[in-house]
Amino acid sequence: MADLEADVPAPVQQKDSAYVPSRYLSLSHQDDGALVVHCARTGAVGVVPAEDAERARRALVANQVTKGPFTGVLQDLVYGGFLVPQGTDETAQVHNQYVSRYMDRSLHLIVMPTEQCNFRCVYCYESFLRGEMDPGLQEGIKRFVAGQQDLEHFYLSWFGGEPLLAAETVLRLTDHFRRYTEDRGIELYTLATTNGYLLTPEYADRVIPAGLKRFQITLDGPEHEHDKRRVGANGEPTFARIWNNLAHLRRSEHDFKVVLRHNFDPASLPKMQDFLGMLKDEFGGDPRFGLEMEAIGRWGGANDSSLDVCEDRALVEAVRQARQLTVEAGFRDVHALPGMQVNGNVCYAANPKSFVIGSDGKVYKCTVELDYHDRNVVGQLHPDGRMDLDWKKMALWCETDGMEEGKKCTSCYFSPTCHGAACPKEWMEEPECACPTGKRFIRDSLTLIRAESLFEVPDTAPVASCPKG
Repeated sequence: MADLEADVPAPVQQKDSAYVPSRYLSLSHQDDGALVVHCARTGAVGVVPAEDAERARRALVANQVTKGPFTGVLQDLVYGGFLVPQGTDETAQVHNQYVSRYMDRSLHLIVMPTEQCNFRCVYCYESFLRGEMDPGLQEGIKRFVAGQQDLEHFYLSWFGGEPLLAAETVLRLTDHFRRYTEDRGIELYTLATTNGYLLTPEYADRVIPAGLKRFQITLDGPEHEHDKRRVGANGEPTFARIWNNLAHLRRSEHDFKVVLRHNFDPASLPKMQDFLGMLKDEFGGDPRFGLEMEAIGRWGGANDSSLDVCEDRALVEAVRQARQLTVEAGFRDVHALPGMQVNGNVCYAANPKSFVIGSDGKVYKCTVELDYHDRNVVGQLHPDGRMDLDWKKMALWCETDGMEEGKKCTSCYFSPTCHGAACPKEWMEEPECACPTGKRFIRDSLTLIRAESLFEVPDTAPVASCPKG
């Protein structure tokens, strides 16, 4: 079996030991007779070739008991967690995986160095109330991070507004944390969610060596389509300058990753193939560039009532079609394989070690809700590095999920990837939270992952992702 992803210890097999299929198993039968298999409890994804597919299928039938020890494809299925020792309490293992996040030696800060923006996108939900973060609060962020004990992983995400309106703040703090983490052996992951307009060649040549390595930049179609949706604050077009900035990155030898995000609606979906061809001509074959496809939604902005959006079944089919076109164009869908991993669909807002820091020091959980709802204002960061948190509000985000008795997630084969926490905001507002897109068309998702495995493109998934953010 060809492993596309597997990082689990192989169980010790005893002679005549009995194994059964995992309850967290999904399969995709391929046109050429091969079988793509996924175990959500381990995150393993593999391809069983056609000549071994029937043997694997027989072993993976529900309630089937297979005696070991195993060789060949059955040994691979045991290694990946697709077959487990009879009597294994997988539910307890999955629960332990989720609660272990409280003991995780990591920190994720989504910092808003300014809440102003130089764009006025038609679907935007932000109100641009506050300006640039003052120097005292910037020092407070440094002191807060320095106060974390036994830190092993630090995720620093820049958000806004448009974060690069505070370009020197981003540069200065990124460089500080690059040096800080290098000195202490801490792994640093950096990301800027930016419209790309201010990521000029001159600035890119400064900020990337300073440590900012990942960017999410949106292009909403070719120039005439993009400029209708992503308009400058003074009504000016924006596509040409962003394209030129991206072209400089492609020509450079910098070490970076760019996720090119494309927000589409029912009208732009039929035109996507031509747009992807344009991206392929410019960025295809460069492993530093990946794609993220998201359907425009009503995210709480002033223009919500006038937006034409994909909804319900049409939404699922539109996202499936968009991601299929992405792979056919030779790009990796940045969500496909990461979304199959353990906790791969858990929202950052559900992580007790993740905080959004507003430019005035307010601490939030969700970048969509911001301070539009009091429940999302969970604390305050002070210049001395002290963070005051309201743990009752924190619990709304970190403990709200679908794993309560009677909820659909308790019996779901895909639950180890999201634990019912794909969107805590939805759980607080709706009786049921929508399942992750990858699960809603699981067989197509696995087929796409297999297709992606045929071309070598390193993972370009952002550190944190939200369809609305």
